[in-house]
Amino acid sequence: MRRRFALLAAVVLSFGGGALLASCGDDGGSDGASVVLSAAGERGKVVAQAQGCISCHTVDGAKSTGPTWKDLAGSERMLEGGETVVADDAYLRTAIVAPRGQVLEGYPNIMPVYDGEVSEAELADLIAYLRDLSSLTAAASPGGTGAPAGG
Repeated sequence: MRRRFALLAAVVLSFGGGALLASCGDDGGSDGASVVLSAAGERGKVVAQAQGCISCHTVDGAKSTGPTWKDLAGSERMLEGGETVVADDAYLRTAIVAPRGQVLEGYPNIMPVYDGEVSEAELADLIAYLRDLSSLTAAASPGGTGAPAGG
């Protein structure tokens, strides 16, 4: 009897836990499939999935714990305190490796620090992925690779 109860409890918890994890790891119902990714962007997507970034960031504009990555690169962003910055490559790099200094208005200061957690190549690929997800940088890029004009 105890064994059946334990098995039933494990099944119930598995389904409940799975639903919870699915909602936390939801990337807004889209994996960016409609976006054509560069080779670096494809690698960046893999890094984002492996690092768990998609548990807080969406790629389709849906609200989540962290800002959506759709059209993030190249956009103007309001920081806590009222300062406005452009989400260029330098900002995106800082937002990944040392995010606590520039917190976006309306979001909690909970972004993990990835300095030393991702390699330079992985960081470059993540930034390429963010550029690929943005119509603001893809449009400015020759060949639509998502690289910002002049950088």
